Amino acid sequence: MIDALRARPGRSVWIPETLEYALLGSWRNRPEIASIDDMVAIRNIEPLLRTAFERCLERGDELMLALELETHRGASRYERAGLELLEEVITYEIEVRRIPRMPRRHLWLSPISADDDAAIDRVTALDQAAFPWLWRNSRAEFDVYLTTPGVEVSFLVSDGMPVAYVGTTFFSGWGHLDRIAVEPDLQGRGLGRAALILAIDTMRQRGARRVGLSTQQSNYRSQRLYQRLGFERTSGMDYQLFGVWGAANHAASNPSR
Repeated sequence: MIDALRARPGRSVWIPETLEYALLGSWRNRPEIASIDDMVAIRNIEPLLRTAFERCLERGDELMLALELETHRGASRYERAGLELLEEVITYEIEVRRIPRMPRRHLWLSPISADDDAAIDRVTALDQAAFPWLWRNSRAEFDVYLTTPGVEVSFLVSDGMPVAYVGTTFFSGWGHLDRIAVEPDLQGRGLGRAALILAIDTMRQRGARRVGLSTQQSNYRSQRLYQRLGFERTSGMDYQLFGVWGAANHAASNPSR
């Protein structure tokens, strides 16, 4: 436990008498957002979260997050402790044989190398322009993501210009669509659909039989796209994000308000 606390200094909390703890790190390599990576708490969840949040405030964090996988058990322990439900993430899956083929013609995927700084800067800028604040990837996140086994990030290229990007992870016989983003001023032209189909076709050629993805419950536009292509809900993989905002964003002094 001591080693785990030392690996996540500044925010983490431990109660030696009860061996209860909350280990916090940075959300998706974003230092302004704290994330509860692991927690064991039976009787003292509120004091743990309150102390952790106070430490986040001292660091100037904009948000403290907690991820809850067990969404089917009623009220979350984080919700009971006073954290706000920020987002529910829902999941889909499809058999790749059901995805329509599309001629590449003027659209194709161009993979990004992990050592191509200019391309990584460009995809970071595209990502941050296309996604809402909570879901934006930092440059540091892309540096880690691009060196993860099975990951490929590609630009969707049209007439020689990047117009979107897609990130995927390929496992044995299965693929996951991690990210899709289209340049904001080009949205609504079917580029997201094209990037999705081309990415799945690439994973199909490598042996994937099924492909999964996730999206926000509030993102109705993306859900319509996935459903029209034949994706089916896999509710057992859904999760929720709870959080409490820093004083700079909300007039909150502790997570048990």
